[in-house]
Amino acid sequence: MQEQSNLIYEQLQQQISQLIEKLVFQDSDEKISQDISVAINNLNILNTQIQKEYDELKRLSEWKRFTIAFYGETNAGKSTLIEALRLLLKEPTKLENQRQFKIQAEKSGLTQDSFDKIRQTIMESEKEITELEDNLQQINQKYAESLMNAEVQIKRLTEFLEDIRDKQSFWQRIISWFIAPKEKKELTIVKQTLSDIQQEKQNETEQSERELKLLLQVKRKAESENERLLTEAEHLKQFADGQIIGDGRSDFTRDNTSFDFNYNGQEFSLIDVPGIEGDENIVRQPIGEAVKKAHAVFYITRTPRPPQTHEGEEGKKGTLEKIKEHLGDQTEVWAIYNHSVNNPRQLKVPLIGNDEREGLQALDSKLKIELGEKYCQSLVVSARPAYLGLTECVIPGSKDANEQRKFLSRFASKQEILNLSGLNDFVEKLSSSIIGDYRNKIKCSNLNKACKVLNKAIFELEELNHQFNSGRKKIRSEVKNAQAQIKVLLEQFDSGLDSSGGKIIRQFESRVGEQIYNDIEYDISNDSFKSRLKSTMESEAKLLENNIRCIIEKESQVFEEEITKIVNRTNKHLRSIVNLQNNTFALNKFDMDIKIDNGIELGSLITSAISLVTGVIALASNPVGWTIAFVGGVLALLGAVIGTVKTVIGIFSSSYKQSQQRKETDKAIRNAKSKIEPELNKILAKIKQGMHEQIQPVITELEMPLKQYESVMQVLKSAEKELQLVSQRIKY
Repeated sequence: MQEQSNLIYEQLQQQISQLIEKLVFQDSDEKISQDISVAINNLNILNTQIQKEYDELKRLSEWKRFTIAFYGETNAGKSTLIEALRLLLKEPTKLENQRQFKIQAEKSGLTQDSFDKIRQTIMESEKEITELEDNLQQINQKYAESLMNAEVQIKRLTEFLEDIRDKQSFWQRIISWFIAPKEKKELTIVKQTLSDIQQEKQNETEQSERELKLLLQVKRKAESENERLLTEAEHLKQFADGQIIGDGRSDFTRDNTSFDFNYNGQEFSLIDVPGIEGDENIVRQPIGEAVKKAHAVFYITRTPRPPQTHEGEEGKKGTLEKIKEHLGDQTEVWAIYNHSVNNPRQLKVPLIGNDEREGLQALDSKLKIELGEKYCQSLVVSARPAYLGLTECVIPGSKDANEQRKFLSRFASKQEILNLSGLNDFVEKLSSSIIGDYRNKIKCSNLNKACKVLNKAIFELEELNHQFNSGRKKIRSEVKNAQAQIKVLLEQFDSGLDSSGGKIIRQFESRVGEQIYNDIEYDISNDSFKSRLKSTMESEAKLLENNIRCIIEKESQVFEEEITKIVNRTNKHLRSIVNLQNNTFALNKFDMDIKIDNGIELGSLITSAISLVTGVIALASNPVGWTIAFVGGVLALLGAVIGTVKTVIGIFSSSYKQSQQRKETDKAIRNAKSKIEPELNKILAKIKQGMHEQIQPVITELEMPLKQYESVMQVLKSAEKELQLVSQRIKY
């Protein structure tokens, strides 16, 4: 069977290797090939992960002995139940430790009686010491008020006498040497009273302290003897029963300890696993190794109700979340309710009440939902009384020794304790149903774990594809939005050129008409009129040319700035989408790094495109002076008209001449406009057409991040399908 499990591993690795090799040549485009390398890198990461998982399974796999991991909360009684089973089933290392214990105990002569006597002496002396210490406090309290009153009077009288002395004259001081104030006599009396009180307090204190000193000597002597006994007992500790049982600390058991049994011809091992409530950095690895090695898991609990989820601090896991995480790959899970019995009166028939039975039914239902068919059922046992009934080698004076005496004093025999604790029934269930045909169970369990590794890889690929698809949708939306904005911007560019072109023509008409009309008001001659019209139209024609170039450059500049903003904004959003996806992706061991660099590439593309449109189309195809050529043709037509005006100049008034000059001005302007406007529209049409053609690559290039994502997804989806085919070929 070991070869079969290894074969599954080898087939899987071979399939992934072939898949990666095939995908390397899928696309010749350099950029897309680089993107596919992201998918290939992720497949390599996944491949490495699978290899590591299978190497770990192979390292921890057990094919000879049916192995059961004892898993559960801290202080649930895992080690206590294992210790009871070691005693009951005569586990070899336990028998050897008991033999060594009895040899050492006999040599040292340690007895429970010697521990009891010395402990009694210590307790009695501690009680008397406490009483004497209380008496010393009472002495302090007894004299405190009297001492304080005397000290207050002394201070008051002293200050009073000093004040009198400060106010006395020289002769008054001499007189006071012979006749002392009455306050001075009072001060002497109070000082003597204070001295008497202090002496009385000191006498009582010294008496109590002498008695306390004697008691402390007695206690120290007893403690020294107790230390001697404990030192002797310490040599026995390594061989005593119950050394694997915790003391309530969450990380008492930090490493896995395995014990081998051979019972009724069945070879099996029990693994004592650290509590799941311990420091995760300490217990994660041993818990993981134990459940990977085990063919079945006993979830030990002291609570007859479903395990709870965590509520409160974000990121923390409750018992139920940990069970699902740790035991998800198991073939067989049993719940063991370790009924807590600390008082002999609690050990009775039935072992548990109706409320506990209902709680265990709820526990069974919950774990069945969470773990599916791999969950079996709950069993009931009371490990502590069973252990106390079975142990023969406990340290005199220890907690175990004291508790054992309580239980043995209440029940007729150790066998009665075992029957009431449910341990005998538990062992029968263990042998018949749980271990059973253990060789076949070992094969099924190991094969199931091998399949779980593959299924986990498929699930992670599905999650990876889902994440890429989520990012693809966001990127597609962003790209389509940017393309739509650019198309709107192109329409605005077209409209702006048309509007500006019309405005320039109108300005040409207005400026020429205004200037010539002003000249006509001065009653200029026809020759002057012709000369002024010619020079004004040529000047304004040149200005029109410059204005055309200016509006093309201005509109192109505005267009370039706006389209650059759109591209930069889009690029920033795309980077944000990708970075957020990378940072929040649950399977962060994968490489999600797709480079979104359109902002750099498209910036130069936009600049070169607009330069090409404005520089090549607008200028190279329309040389300087084209408007003057059109104006010259218009002015040539004015010669005959001006000649006619000359022949009638003497007949008609000056106002008529001015009227005719204005008409000829308007006609010349209209003719010039009819020539210039179509040519201007042609230029602007070429500009618009050229801009649309040159910006199209920008619109197309914006789709590159989307193509990048789609290329990666195509590779990963193909890999997922291939792995599913491998999974379908595996036999459970």
